[in-house]
Amino acid sequence: MFKTTAYYDRLTSFFSTPWWMYLLMGINFILLAVLIMLYPELLAYLVAGFLLFNGLLMVILAFRYRSLRKRNRGWQEEFWIEV
Repeated sequence: MFKTTAYYDRLTSFFSTPWWMYLLMGINFILLAVLIMLYPELLAYLVAGFLLFNGLLMVILAFRYRSLRKRNRGWQEEFWIEV
Protein backbone atom coordinates (compact mmCIF):
# COMPACT_ATOMS: atom_id res chain seq x y z
CA MET A 1 0.00 0.00 0.00
CA PHE A 2 2.67 2.52 0.90
CA LYS A 3 4.69 1.72 -2.18
CA THR A 4 1.87 2.76 -4.50
CA THR A 5 1.32 5.95 -2.48
CA ALA A 6 5.00 6.85 -2.82
CA TYR A 7 4.77 6.20 -6.56
CA TYR A 8 1.84 8.56 -7.00
CA ASP A 9 3.55 11.21 -4.90
CA ARG A 10 6.63 10.99 -7.10
CA LEU A 11 4.51 11.02 -10.24
CA THR A 12 2.58 14.08 -9.08
CA SER A 13 5.75 15.94 -8.20
CA PHE A 14 7.26 14.97 -11.55
CA PHE A 15 4.40 16.47 -13.54
CA SER A 16 4.20 19.59 -11.38
CA THR A 17 7.96 20.20 -11.68
CA PRO A 18 7.97 21.64 -15.22
CA TRP A 19 5.41 24.30 -14.24
CA TRP A 20 7.47 26.90 -16.07
CA MET A 21 6.96 25.05 -19.36
CA TYR A 22 3.21 25.24 -18.96
CA LEU A 23 3.55 28.91 -18.05
CA LEU A 24 5.58 29.58 -21.20
CA MET A 25 3.00 27.83 -23.34
CA GLY A 26 0.18 29.86 -21.77
CA ILE A 27 2.03 33.13 -22.31
CA ASN A 28 2.74 32.03 -25.87
CA PHE A 29 -0.99 31.45 -26.51
CA ILE A 30 -1.87 34.91 -25.21
CA LEU A 31 0.94 36.61 -27.12
CA LEU A 32 -0.03 34.86 -30.35
CA ALA A 33 -3.65 35.95 -29.99
CA VAL A 34 -2.66 39.59 -29.38
CA LEU A 35 -0.19 39.63 -32.28
CA ILE A 36 -2.73 38.12 -34.67
CA MET A 37 -5.21 40.85 -33.71
CA LEU A 38 -2.59 43.56 -34.24
CA TYR A 39 -0.95 42.16 -37.38
CA PRO A 40 -3.36 39.86 -39.24
CA GLU A 41 -1.20 40.00 -42.40
CA LEU A 42 1.56 38.10 -40.55
CA LEU A 43 -0.75 35.24 -39.56
CA ALA A 44 1.22 32.48 -41.30
CA TYR A 45 4.54 33.51 -39.76
CA LEU A 46 3.04 33.92 -36.30
CA VAL A 47 1.35 30.53 -36.41
CA ALA A 48 4.54 28.88 -37.69
CA GLY A 49 6.60 30.40 -34.86
CA PHE A 50 3.96 29.42 -32.33
CA LEU A 51 3.90 25.82 -33.53
CA LEU A 52 7.70 25.59 -33.55
CA PHE A 53 8.02 26.95 -30.02
CA ASN A 54 5.30 24.76 -28.53
CA GLY A 55 6.51 21.73 -30.49
CA LEU A 56 9.95 22.07 -28.91
CA LEU A 57 8.39 22.34 -25.45
CA MET A 58 6.36 19.19 -26.09
CA VAL A 59 9.47 17.28 -27.17
CA ILE A 60 11.21 18.30 -23.95
CA LEU A 61 8.21 17.14 -21.90
CA ALA A 62 8.11 13.86 -23.83
CA PHE A 63 11.73 13.08 -22.99
CA ARG A 64 11.10 13.91 -19.33
CA TYR A 65 8.08 11.60 -19.32
CA ARG A 66 10.15 8.86 -20.97
CA SER A 67 12.76 9.08 -18.23
CA LEU A 68 9.99 8.82 -15.62
CA ARG A 69 8.67 5.64 -17.24
CA LYS A 70 12.16 4.10 -17.15
CA ARG A 71 12.52 4.98 -13.46
CA ASN A 72 9.06 3.59 -12.76
CA ARG A 73 10.00 0.24 -14.32
CA GLY A 74 13.09 0.16 -12.10
CA TRP A 75 11.00 0.89 -9.00
CA GLN A 76 8.56 -1.86 -9.90
CA GLU A 77 11.30 -4.44 -10.42
CA GLU A 78 13.10 -3.45 -7.23
CA PHE A 79 10.30 -2.85 -4.72
CA TRP A 80 7.02 -4.34 -5.93
CA ILE A 81 6.14 -7.90 -5.08
CA GLU A 82 4.09 -9.90 -7.57
CA VAL A 83 1.09 -11.54 -5.93
